[in-house]
Amino acid sequence: MTFSLPSIIVGTLLVLFQLLAAVPWLLLILLNPDELLALRRGLGEGFGSRLGKRLVFAGIALAISVVVGVAQMALFGQASQTAGVIYGAILQLQLTIDFAILFFAILLKIWPKGGAVAQAAFRESVRQPMYWLLFGIAFVLMWISVYVPYFTFGEDHIMVKELGYDTIMLVAALFGTLAASMFVSEEIEGRTAITLMSKPVSRRQFLLGKFVGIMAAIALMFGLLGCSFEGVMLYKHWFDRLDPVPTPPWVMTLLTKHLGVPPGPAFGFLRGLGEWTNHTFETLPGLILSLCLVTVLVALAVALATRLPMVVNMCFILAIYLLANLSPVLVGYGQRALQQKDSGAVAQILSFTSRLFDTILPGLSYFRLGPAIVSDAPLPTGQFWGYVGAASAYGVMYTCILLLLGLILFEDRDLA
Repeated sequence: MTFSLPSIIVGTLLVLFQLLAAVPWLLLILLNPDELLALRRGLGEGFGSRLGKRLVFAGIALAISVVVGVAQMALFGQASQTAGVIYGAILQLQLTIDFAILFFAILLKIWPKGGAVAQAAFRESVRQPMYWLLFGIAFVLMWISVYVPYFTFGEDHIMVKELGYDTIMLVAALFGTLAASMFVSEEIEGRTAITLMSKPVSRRQFLLGKFVGIMAAIALMFGLLGCSFEGVMLYKHWFDRLDPVPTPPWVMTLLTKHLGVPPGPAFGFLRGLGEWTNHTFETLPGLILSLCLVTVLVALAVALATRLPMVVNMCFILAIYLLANLSPVLVGYGQRALQQKDSGAVAQILSFTSRLFDTILPGLSYFRLGPAIVSDAPLPTGQFWGYVGAASAYGVMYTCILLLLGLILFEDRDLA
């Protein structure tokens, strides 16, 4: 395969973009917290020499990566489209990690005290063995689901997609409620919160900081598992020997008309990258709604943890989760019972109770697209994202109500 100028240019730009995305976590690995603080302030005795040595090694590694990337782009050949998909997956993982790093860098600037509590809660979350155990369980279950026969007459990939969303949601919800119960309740019961609030950190900053830190850890889990889930879906499509996934029209229009990329390895590579990007946007709505559902449950767990111990809190969350999912069914039963001629007091009590639960409890069914998200039928893009936006706004509103309830319960809690 001969080297071509478009391949070399595209390869260089993409490798440099990949390395630019690696800068935040590369600095986090190369520098310790004191050196990062010195880097921000421009101070630190001996900092320049230590930083210089590490940057030399990092520069050598980056230069090697650029050379390898350019040569790889020139020699990809027929495999260039698959390489573009792999590049997109790696880039998505890096951007997910960058988001977690830059989020706290910005949060500490605009909310120093609460941001410090949130950062501590985030670090405590990701250092928990339970965090990575649940992550590993979800990762393994999603890949095992590829090989399980579902007897759906050629639509097994739909079942894998629905199970993938449910697996990510359940694992994240389990960790979030456990972490909220432990971090808030144990610090209050163990009198650690008294020491923290003597910094001084207000009760509002303590409670909201814990919630933000736990949700940041859950968002990181969603990002990592979401990238794995996208790979599972592509592999399932290949494993079932289905028809090749068609390239989205907007990708072909962008490459041919707007960028003018000629046919060759560079075109195939960018085509694969575009297919992965399109697959990411197709998977994103289900992940957003699942994250909203988990956010509501974690906010409820944080609010109740100000008054209840961990075991009681977990039982309460489980009961609310079951009742919130069953309340629409109970409302239907109550309506049918009232319509019968011999309906009595039992039917009226059932109808009233089901309507009460449906009004007070969060509508968790709003965060599950069900057949809409897993079907192959095309949906109107505007209406589809409109529903996602409305459901997300409902989740944010309900989360704010629960956090306000938690602040009220925590305000007069005796910490001594």
